[in-house]
Amino acid sequence: MTTPGYVQPNAYGPVTPTQMFERTMTLLRENFKLFFGIVLVAVGVEVVVGTVISGSGIWLRHSVGAAPVARALILLPLSLLGAALIYIFTQIILGALFFATQSKLADAPMTVGEACRLATEKTGKLVGIALLVALRIFGYVLLFYAFIGIPLLVITLIPGIFRHSSLQLVHAPSLWFMIFFIVFLLAFLIAYFGALLWLVARYALSIPAGLAENLSIKDAIRRSIHLSAGSRGRIYAVFLVVIGFSIGIAAVTLPIQIMVAHKALIHRTISPEAVSIAARCISVIADLLSGVLVAFMGVAITLCYFDLRVRKEGFGVVLPPPASEPDPIILPPAPEPQSPGMPTEDFPAS
Repeated sequence: MTTPGYVQPNAYGPVTPTQMFERTMTLLRENFKLFFGIVLVAVGVEVVVGTVISGSGIWLRHSVGAAPVARALILLPLSLLGAALIYIFTQIILGALFFATQSKLADAPMTVGEACRLATEKTGKLVGIALLVALRIFGYVLLFYAFIGIPLLVITLIPGIFRHSSLQLVHAPSLWFMIFFIVFLLAFLIAYFGALLWLVARYALSIPAGLAENLSIKDAIRRSIHLSAGSRGRIYAVFLVVIGFSIGIAAVTLPIQIMVAHKALIHRTISPEAVSIAARCISVIADLLSGVLVAFMGVAITLCYFDLRVRKEGFGVVLPPPASEPDPIILPPAPEPQSPGMPTEDFPAS
């Protein structure tokens, strides 16, 4: 699928942050069946995987001779396989959301099946981009822990080292040391969250760039870094909204699951199977709510990608036609000069 060279007016931007959020919500509201249908594919995979793992655990619990070690040997590979399937389908869904958003910006028809088909054809690229981005983020996180986490660990161990040493310089952490430690810990958490958000925003445009411009995996990541450099405010806002709502979903569903498990421990009459079923139902509700956030993120990141291309490269901007030159005036040919004394008219020979 190709993007038209120009649109009048330019449907791709530029947009302000407020307009970006408004356009995201408008696209989701006007095309709810399309975007939510795409997300339901990933939610369905998560529900099936979770149900299979939960059912396998229940079956192993009631099977004869199923020791904990045997259950772990069976459930661990099954869980890893399920996690891999969920990861792959998540990347396909993100690609399908990009194709759906692109088609709606171009005012072209698109169905759930067509968007998923286009994304499935790019599965290798989508998964490759996601894995390479994950490896890069993991490497940066290790460097962050090496430069900040290790000094924090040393500061934490200082009181115990002196307490058990022969120097006996201090017997207990002082108040000022505790205050310094708490401030340093808060600064570490803020710096860690900020660095992680910066990394995610740095690579957030890799999938849109790779699909829209048909780039290789490494070129798509480089394109995301180049395109988002100095203009990551909107991307930060998108991920902060997603993180905030994700925390809200967890704050509502997780206590309910804990309460169900607590009731099962108090009232021995409740079977573990009933607890597992109730936990799965709550988990399905959380997956549906998280799917809405995935749809929001996919549409918003696509809009951010096109907005940056418009603002930095003039993508989709219609140039005014060149001024038309007036038609040249064609003058009649000048009469040929005649010699003096020659008659201007013919006379009879007589």
